[in-house]
Amino acid sequence: MKRSFRKFSRDLKQHTRSISMKTHPMTLAVLAFAHFSGLAAASEEKELSAKQVPRAVHEAFQKAYPAAKETKYSERTTDGKIVYEVEFEDRGRKLEATYGAEGALIETEEEIKPTELPEPVVSAIKKAHPGATVKEAEKVFNPKGTVSGYEVELADGKKRLELKLDANGTIVKTETDTDEED
Repeated sequence: MKRSFRKFSRDLKQHTRSISMKTHPMTLAVLAFAHFSGLAAASEEKELSAKQVPRAVHEAFQKAYPAAKETKYSERTTDGKIVYEVEFEDRGRKLEATYGAEGALIETEEEIKPTELPEPVVSAIKKAHPGATVKEAEKVFNPKGTVSGYEVELADGKKRLELKLDANGTIVKTETDTDEED
């Protein structure tokens, strides 16, 4: 799919260079829409209703969080496998649990205040991105309930970054989004 998307993107760029905005504004608008809607579809989660979630996932979630409120379900593909995410509130905490199709818990994320990040995580962020501001932070737990890492969203000028750090503060993944999202 990446190869065909790259080819489409290259063809789109070549085609848009060959047309004039004055003579073909509708063609340009349609091509731009097709390009950006295809890109969005390739990277987004799919929202689901509770009825669309596999029974095993729904049952495992209900057993683990019987008092959950404001529940939202989605699915996405990770490492070639479909996983199901459940966003919810439980006892005043904002959480997201990720399950495999068979109902096995993969991880849980808890929204925390940036000031609650441990010192090794804060130091790693400041060292790698000295001018950045932490906008959002999450503590990540493995299926046994042990902290396995942190996810943070940073603003660094116009850049938006998402960092994944292990429990010791080592940055394991960085994703950049230069589009402003407010």
